[in-house]
Amino acid sequence: MQYPFTLRSAYAKALLAGLSLAGLSMAASAADDSTASLNNTFQGHTAPIERRAQNFDVPGVIDKILVKEGEAVKAGQLIAQQNTSVDEAQLKAAQLIANSTLEVEAEEAQLKADAIDFERKKQLFAQHSISPSEYDDAEVKVTIDALKVKHAKENREKATYDVAATEAKIHQKQMFARTDGVISEIATHEGELADTQHPAITVVKNDVVYVEVDLPADVVSRLKASGMKTPLKVRYVDEGEKGAWHDATVHFIKPEADPQSNFEHVQLEMPNPEMRSAGLQVTVKLPDNLMAPSQAASARVSASR
Repeated sequence: MQYPFTLRSAYAKALLAGLSLAGLSMAASAADDSTASLNNTFQGHTAPIERRAQNFDVPGVIDKILVKEGEAVKAGQLIAQQNTSVDEAQLKAAQLIANSTLEVEAEEAQLKADAIDFERKKQLFAQHSISPSEYDDAEVKVTIDALKVKHAKENREKATYDVAATEAKIHQKQMFARTDGVISEIATHEGELADTQHPAITVVKNDVVYVEVDLPADVVSRLKASGMKTPLKVRYVDEGEKGAWHDATVHFIKPEADPQSNFEHVQLEMPNPEMRSAGLQVTVKLPDNLMAPSQAASARVSASR
């Protein structure tokens, strides 16, 4: 079918216009991809610098919880304990023996008296004034007294070991905070059985936080080349674009990259003077020296606009 010239001309113009729009769309798409590839920010999240999920050394019923969730604690602070009344009674009995010298002194006094009597009977025996059996009895008595003194000293020494063992037993039934931090969770309460497998209390240290982020392998290579001393900027997502940027330094680079994405996991360390909770989403911004020269230039142009 033949179309009039005017229709053919209009069709051609429409076709050219459509091709032009498609070309513009592809160019815009390419520009968007280019802009995305030049992006110098990455998403991550914060994590506590230390998290201690604590349990008791021995199973038992919890007698006292001495802290509350959200309470700040210091390392070494007693935060919970099982019932130790029987152990404390045993400790007092052992301390009484360990600290007493009466038994040893009594046996030494008896030994001294019998030793004097033996010396006298030894002279009498030399003068044939007593029988051999009397002499032998006096000698055996001194020997037995010496053994009793030794036994009394060993009992006292054993009591010192009993004191140490009982104190250790009591210590096992007490829970002390192993780090400065904040009580994050109390999973087992007073009157409940605490075992050695499941944490009873969790302590989180948040005065410094880790920032967990995945970065491209080429960025990580430049980061390593810089001696890993280059600070990165971190901003909390919930603070929006007006939020402050905070300096964070590299703490750890995982020695295994993701082969599919060619990204590597980097752990940053960032002060947290406001004691914000861990687990919050953050944006990590790269400085120019960690980007490729063309990317850095484009990022500066983009920022200036």
